[in-house]
Amino acid sequence: MIFKKIILSFFYFFIAYFFSLILKKILKTAIFGVEKTKNEKLVKKSQTLKSFIDSIIYVFVYFGATYYILSLWEINITPFLTSAGIIGLAFSFGAQSLAKDIISGFFIIFDDQFEVGDYVKIGSLEGKVKKITLRQTILKDEEGNIIIIPNSQINSVVKIKKTSNN
Repeated sequence: MIFKKIILSFFYFFIAYFFSLILKKILKTAIFGVEKTKNEKLVKKSQTLKSFIDSIIYVFVYFGATYYILSLWEINITPFLTSAGIIGLAFSFGAQSLAKDIISGFFIIFDDQFEVGDYVKIGSLEGKVKKITLRQTILKDEEGNIIIIPNSQINSVVKIKKTSNN
């Protein structure tokens, strides 16, 4: 009986692995066929969105597989889910600024507010945009200083028509 449960446990993870690969392949071909275009902005946006959706697929598929395996071993997961809900609630209070950063970063990227290579003024800080992530924007000023700005703190942006050698 234990041998059967071990085999089924491996089988569930094997199925989850291939299911996640299939879902990712479907998304890549159906939604992200945009990578074949020459529009650089569209390609960058699709790659950002693809990594986000890939992680969501990973979490849901492996959570489902883990659920079935624990049920197979007759482990009651209700206390685990309850604990996870309470911990998640506590974490959400602590991660409010992170959530704001990510939501702001999403809108910065998808609204084309500014891009890597633009010279911008954000509040009193000014520099060339070196990197934009969902969480933060990284600038390099004229002295070569690196400025890291959480996206939730970006209230207004001025794009400066300036060529910089940074």
